[in-house]
Amino acid sequence: MLFWCGALGGLRAQVQVADTSIVQYLQRPAGRGTVTIVQDDRLSARLSRAHGDGSVSSSGNRTASSYITVSGYRIQVFSDNNQRKSKDEANYKAQLIRASALDVETYVTFTSPFWRLRVGDFRTYEEADAKLRELKTEFPAFAKEMRIVRENIRIPQY
Repeated sequence: MLFWCGALGGLRAQVQVADTSIVQYLQRPAGRGTVTIVQDDRLSARLSRAHGDGSVSSSGNRTASSYITVSGYRIQVFSDNNQRKSKDEANYKAQLIRASALDVETYVTFTSPFWRLRVGDFRTYEEADAKLRELKTEFPAFAKEMRIVRENIRIPQY
């Protein structure tokens, strides 16, 4: 979600809001002045990105209850149309990436005649590019095939 942050009569900067509600974002001190919002607690719970019942999981981490699909970017790690070995190779590479310390989702898909392995759900090209550099460092054997592709991605709703 992108918001325009106005300061002293002009639009200053575009700010990306990841895990906060609009209320928490507005109350965050970001320079001069402070915004105080007076509202009913039920409205705060409704606007938060916690579970549907307004609670956060016991570990403090939020869990996704559902996903929305938006246009974004993924990193294509593998694509081949060899009917005998492409599916196994895509699944093998996905398993290697999942086993690494990198925290990215993997997607093995078949679109006739290609088996593809794509990773990540990135809203911006810059996010995808940063992760692409990490993946190329972690898996230099796959680096030649890796590239950023535009695709519909899944964004968790909390």
